[in-house]
Amino acid sequence: MRGVTLALSSGGARGFSHIGVLKSLERHHIPVLGIAGSSMGGLVGALYCCGYTADMLRDLAGSLRRSQWIDFSLSKMGMVRGLKLLELMEQLTKNRTFEELSPPLKLVAVDIQRGEEVVLDSGSVAEAVRATTSIPGIFSPVVRGDDVLVDGGVLNRVPVDLAREMAEAPVVAVDAGIDISPVVKSVFDILFQAFDIAARELRRYKPVQADVLIEPHVPNAREAQFTRVDEFVRAGEAACDEKISEILGRLEGSA
Repeated sequence: MRGVTLALSSGGARGFSHIGVLKSLERHHIPVLGIAGSSMGGLVGALYCCGYTADMLRDLAGSLRRSQWIDFSLSKMGMVRGLKLLELMEQLTKNRTFEELSPPLKLVAVDIQRGEEVVLDSGSVAEAVRATTSIPGIFSPVVRGDDVLVDGGVLNRVPVDLAREMAEAPVVAVDAGIDISPVVKSVFDILFQAFDIAARELRRYKPVQADVLIEPHVPNAREAQFTRVDEFVRAGEAACDEKISEILGRLEGSA
């Protein structure tokens, strides 16, 4: 089967643009043969691999409220405990394992103690999503054996290398972007801004090297703006539409 593998980036709420990309690929009948995701890209990719369509993901994203996935904590490891997010993902994934997914999925997290990337591709999908979305300082890390896992975007924002391992197919990378704001008004803004600054430096030294790169853009978009779902989805769809001819050309070349 001809198709593409996807590398979906971190980016907080900007990661809703991944839904728009999936919507465009569906509309143009381009199969997805595998997804590698980091942080929010991992969450969106996981649900897609569990059978959610792009429209279903859009409806889900628009209906969720912070109270359904945020549980503040007094833990010294993070301001958000993360149990609600784990329970929500268990419900949405129906407790599936990676072995049950189609297309296949790989997620990336980082062991904060060793400073090393950890690839998650077996066992509980919900637990893996909880790990890859553990933004340092905000979500408590996920402890798995000797590993203390945090957000995959710390080291590998757009996991093209993992996507290349999944199929002999063109790799389409989606970079949800980095937006440094001149105004910060809360501790969350400060933490997200610090994460974006680090991500900007990481991208400078580790450019995205995919067959096709899609870069959705919403002006003045912040990681924490989870109320702007429609804008992000539309931006992702429009950005993918602009690259469809390039994707189809890659598919013809790989035939």
